[in-house]
Amino acid sequence: MSYLISYAFHMLVSVLFFLLIPFPFLIKGSLLDEPGRFQLLLKIYKKVIWAAHGGVVIAIVSGFLMTTQWFTIWFMIVVLIWLALSAFLGMTAKMVRVILERLGGNQDAKDEIAKLRLYSFLLMISILSMFLMKIVMYI
Repeated sequence: MSYLISYAFHMLVSVLFFLLIPFPFLIKGSLLDEPGRFQLLLKIYKKVIWAAHGGVVIAIVSGFLMTTQWFTIWFMIVVLIWLALSAFLGMTAKMVRVILERLGGNQDAKDEIAKLRLYSFLLMISILSMFLMKIVMYI
């Protein structure tokens, strides 16, 4: 029974990470559009990123509860990807916060936007890598 509950939480949290996949492309598109759309995008994704921080904890705990093989290569790779994913999520969140502060104060945020694009792209790659590793286990 605990496996089913952990699996349900694990799958629910994965939806948050699916929402983060298009973020770098939405940044690029909103920068080409009117300036208000970029700020609106950041405000929306700030909430998604905040929820994803909690999702990281839930996914790690539920993943540990679901596994029975702790010292396999697959498990170690998944843990390393989660560490990278968590780091890129934190760096993306920081850049979103800094850019919103700068735009609120009418300051230039070009350097921060470049970092946000990089960090969100690396976050997307790590999320896709995680989903790939989930599939690889069953092949």
